[in-house]
Amino acid sequence: MKIGININLNRDIYAKASSTFCSKLKKNNIDFLVCDNAAAYFSTKEIAPMNEVFDWCDIVVAFGGDGTMLDTVRKMQKNLPILGINMGKIGFLTELDESELDFAIKCLKSNQYVIENRTLLRTEIDNKEYFALNEIIVNRQDPCHISTFNIEIDNIKADSCRSDGILVSTPTGSTAYSLSCNGPVLSPTVKALIINAICPHSLHSCPIVVDDDMKIKICTNSDNIRVIADGEVIAKDKKGIELVIEKAQKSALFIRLKDENFYLKLRKKLNYWGN
Repeated sequence: MKIGININLNRDIYAKASSTFCSKLKKNNIDFLVCDNAAAYFSTKEIAPMNEVFDWCDIVVAFGGDGTMLDTVRKMQKNLPILGINMGKIGFLTELDESELDFAIKCLKSNQYVIENRTLLRTEIDNKEYFALNEIIVNRQDPCHISTFNIEIDNIKADSCRSDGILVSTPTGSTAYSLSCNGPVLSPTVKALIINAICPHSLHSCPIVVDDDMKIKICTNSDNIRVIADGEVIAKDKKGIELVIEKAQKSALFIRLKDENFYLKLRKKLNYWGN
């Protein structure tokens, strides 16, 4: 087993947790490489550029929060299973906390884990492919200006709305930005996508849930349009746009060590009322 370590140093301060984890890997004779953004905390032979780490390893262990998980998925060139160690606040996509490092190594060594497939979105802009685990957003760059967005599903007009933007979300992303826009929560196993307006100026607008085999086209004639995939701006300063969003052929792979019910985790992570 070869493990690649990706560390968000804004979360794992001074690489404290990841250094402890790597020390435990050494004791268990497990090979590892660390992405070189954390070079100051590891020996020269233990680090390499991120693309080389991901090419070399079988499994990636990511230290950070949900943003780190999204960033890890986005930067992979091949499908690798990811184990997330939560160093952030919510950690909805991660699997373990810092206190469970021994448990993680025990499960990895004995192959006592399952791999969960998560839907990815795909779009193409200027002949370049982009992927997203949570959502793809089309909106105006300048705030406080609404635009008209036309939505087609499998080449059939589904809606036309005036709003700040439109987002298309996976089931994974249903607990992210889409949730803040009053979108429905979908279990990761549901084969569907959510189309949701951002701050619609309408009395009738509501989210649309469609089969994940359908192609979604978003069109607008407005200027200063940008496209965002999982928080990363992938296009901007567009004068009008026709964007097709669909389910990607590849998926994100998450390592699960616990048989934790999705709705129990939902209640534990997103229930801010304390009961």
